[in-house]
Amino acid sequence: MTKAEDISVAFYVYPTAFQSPGGGEILLLKTKEFLEKEGARIKLFDPWHDQLENFDILHTFGSVKDALPMMQAAKRAGIKNVLSTICWYNLQSAIHIHGSIAKRSGAILRHAAKSLFPMIPSSRKHMMELADLLLPNSRSEAAQLQRYFGIPKDKITVIPNAVDPIFESAKPDLFINKFGFKDFILCVGRIEPRKNQLGMVRALNGSALDLVLIGDPVKAYPDYYKACRDAAGPNIHFVGGLPHDSELLRSAYAACNVFLLASWLETPGLAALEAGLAGAKVVITREGATQEYFSDYADYVNPADPHDIRRKVEAAFSRPRSTSLRTHIRENFLWHQVAKKNLESYRLLLQNTTL
Repeated sequence: MTKAEDISVAFYVYPTAFQSPGGGEILLLKTKEFLEKEGARIKLFDPWHDQLENFDILHTFGSVKDALPMMQAAKRAGIKNVLSTICWYNLQSAIHIHGSIAKRSGAILRHAAKSLFPMIPSSRKHMMELADLLLPNSRSEAAQLQRYFGIPKDKITVIPNAVDPIFESAKPDLFINKFGFKDFILCVGRIEPRKNQLGMVRALNGSALDLVLIGDPVKAYPDYYKACRDAAGPNIHFVGGLPHDSELLRSAYAACNVFLLASWLETPGLAALEAGLAGAKVVITREGATQEYFSDYADYVNPADPHDIRRKVEAAFSRPRSTSLRTHIRENFLWHQVAKKNLESYRLLLQNTTL
């Protein structure tokens, strides 16, 4: 069996990814951290200094076309391509996309085309065909890769998203003392149309419950952030972004009563996993891969229905806390568990190469 220390992997992502980091970037960094703890040699690929032929694998995060040329270069260099696809096709999000009628119409037409004609060439399809191994983070995402891109099943290995065990020891006092909020609804994420903060604001406006939103506005959507602020009543609070590794963010998870993520889709929503491990009750979108992760331990909402969001948040808020979700996450979705699965996928890929 190939030893972990004998595996050298270059991690790569499209060039602008860390200009507005989110779950995909956390996935990359945490995968690196915990694979290194397993002994694998992982390097954030530096195109100014690194040479692809010095690695066994190029592992690309996200099916964004800007990463395609590097995958093509890896193929020419004779090293293996691994792709964490991080992609999802969803008609609901296309219908409700923020912007003009023309923009929504275009999104709907693209979804229809991909559904009806899965073999249509595209940069994303080319990336998936170029990859030696695809790593979606759910069975439902894997099924979409087969349906919409014609990818053979034997080229796909499901590697779930995960959470750092440090969130389980989070304490509420730091956040409560700094901001004065206690027993509130929390949403954490970049403020952008896909996350549907505007829908959550409208759903909970006028409620007796406080909604606290942590996250920076995405610069590409300044009008969306303004719409969220303009729609917010006195029980809605924007506190800005917090670094992912900050104790204050962990404290916010521990301090809230309910964590809400009524996005247009999630695969599955790393912040919701973190909040659940910190002890929060979770109300989350039904769209995407959420039910594979949260099973019967969360409440699921229709992101297009503000009445559904409000009703389920208020019902969750009134229920006593339970340790069931925390236990479920601890037993299935911690980074060290997932890193072992990732490492095994590397081993199998390289062993098959040498057979």
